[in-house]
Amino acid sequence: MAPLLKGFAPAALALIAVAVAPTQATAREWERATASAGLDGIEASRLKFVDLNQDRRPDAVILPDNSASAPRIFLNLARPKSPLGFRYIEKTDTGLPLLSKADIIAFADIDNDGKQDALIGRNLDIYQSNYAPPAEAPKTSAWLPGKGDGSFGAPIPIPAASLATTCSIAVGDVNEDGLPDLFIGNWYERYFSGYEAFANDLLLQYRPPAGSPAFVRWPLPNETAPTDYTTDLGGRPTYGTAFARLDDGLPMLVELNYGRRWNRLYKMDTRKPLRELKDYPATPFILQEPKALAAHLVRHLKGRDIAAEAGVDGDAIRHGRHQKWPLELANDKPRSLRPDEPPFRANGNTFDVAVGDIDNDGDFDLFVSTIFHAWAGDSSDRSRFLVNQFADSGTVAFQESERLSVDRLPEPPGPGEKWQYHHVRQNQGDIFAELADLDQDGRLDLILCSSDYADEAPYEERLRIFLQQPDGSFADRTAQLGIDHIGAGMPSLADVDLDGDLDLLVGQSFNRLTQDQRQAASVASGALPPNHPADAAPERRASLFLNPASEQNHSITFTLVGSPEDNVSRDAYGAIVRLTADLDGDPSTPEVTQARQLLGPGGHAGKQHPLLIHFGLGRATHASAVEIVWPNPQRETTRLTQLAPGHHEITYP
Repeated sequence: MAPLLKGFAPAALALIAVAVAPTQATAREWERATASAGLDGIEASRLKFVDLNQDRRPDAVILPDNSASAPRIFLNLARPKSPLGFRYIEKTDTGLPLLSKADIIAFADIDNDGKQDALIGRNLDIYQSNYAPPAEAPKTSAWLPGKGDGSFGAPIPIPAASLATTCSIAVGDVNEDGLPDLFIGNWYERYFSGYEAFANDLLLQYRPPAGSPAFVRWPLPNETAPTDYTTDLGGRPTYGTAFARLDDGLPMLVELNYGRRWNRLYKMDTRKPLRELKDYPATPFILQEPKALAAHLVRHLKGRDIAAEAGVDGDAIRHGRHQKWPLELANDKPRSLRPDEPPFRANGNTFDVAVGDIDNDGDFDLFVSTIFHAWAGDSSDRSRFLVNQFADSGTVAFQESERLSVDRLPEPPGPGEKWQYHHVRQNQGDIFAELADLDQDGRLDLILCSSDYADEAPYEERLRIFLQQPDGSFADRTAQLGIDHIGAGMPSLADVDLDGDLDLLVGQSFNRLTQDQRQAASVASGALPPNHPADAAPERRASLFLNPASEQNHSITFTLVGSPEDNVSRDAYGAIVRLTADLDGDPSTPEVTQARQLLGPGGHAGKQHPLLIHFGLGRATHASAVEIVWPNPQRETTRLTQLAPGHHEITYP
């Protein structure tokens, strides 16, 4: 549980403010460009940007929302005569199979050939009496080799993946051998019929003699322990998984759990060999016994759950007691009359995680997005920033701060005032989150996507943009940016118009919203006219918002190209880039060093963005220094100086 960070204090924040910028530029409105970009009329809650045809233009993938269907792919193609200079054109011959709404798809270069492959996680609810297998291949989780043009080859099954209720897929390189690994999150074994959940799958890639990618499952600690609901060992219902570098060691495994169960954070290490290994991670006997390679990889990797000691398992409240409403209100909200919860159900309904250095101190902080229910009271955690103390202490430990709260909840009644129905009904349906420097001032901002609950304004569930202020706090600037998007689904960030800033594609969910809310959301997206009939049917819309930040501040972006022969995956998962620049343009103040890490797909439902490292430069005209730490055991480093704004492709080493 994260202690409260009382000392994230004005003194420290003032130093950040002086070093970054003396004033904050007025936020300019974003442009809703869905129609002009060729993406109008799309009903989807989940989607993602991926560069599928290797032209540095982010393509859009739209996931199925209801009945089984194939994902739709729209290629971003240059169209100089179109209003935006580009347009999304749908590709019909993709080779992608039918997916259910519950299935997961993500994209990564699994075989290191420079082309993005498709990863499919089948949500197989095998213990339900009405279970039916997928209608077509692949019947289980699989990957499809990418052809480099937005289409894919035949599915290749992943036998090591469990037959389970898969809810998330993360891609990274946990053992630094240059081969992308998978961390698959699984959900309940049988929803509404007990608390048991499938264990998650860490799948380590290896190359057998034939050379084709294969995976071996690494058993997570305590996954076979009996479920006792005290320490809550064994599987927990997982909605999100991620790989993240939070110290100087191997990438850690982040597990985000539902049912107000504790999150997990696995710190990973490798078995220390008795002698130096020249062919990491292989030992001499493997060269003589090829079939032993998979087993050796499992033995060689070690890990333990440090979530409680690091403060990411849940907030400090562990009693599980529900809010005690006046009886006349509680009767209107039956869930509030449920018995109090035991400690193992006293924390988060955590869905997603965002990773970034929010305070520019060199280590990586987290934001966890969590569904909060007023009826559950303190037994339901809230979305929150977790500030890493590694740069100061050398230990991965996260602290919370009241100053960084992004809550949107009504104030409780004062002395003598009565509880009202809006206190009982209130939720915070925070499903997705991401960190990025949207205004390019050198400070990370927060994108928070909330949906699925019919809360009333100003607490309604919508897309919100919190811009980081000079004092390090986060302010809701959604309205000032001209963004109106109720029921925000999955977000994906990319530079769709190649102007240097990050644009946003976001899905939409109308789950549990009232008819009035749905119609208002449809008017905002353009799906309904303002003067629509009272009985008009609302329609969900995915929306593309173009960011105008490049008109005010410069940026630098990087594409990294790894070397699998040197234990760096082709897409350099886990690389860390540090950039130093004079962000305020004042030579009398210190320069600021920002840090980013290259993250693959991860978080809830395989959330992902193109593999682009992005830095805002503020008022700087160049970066004085750039350091790239490549993610292999040797931590090879590339150093550059006096780098101009724009895009740069950097190849290992």
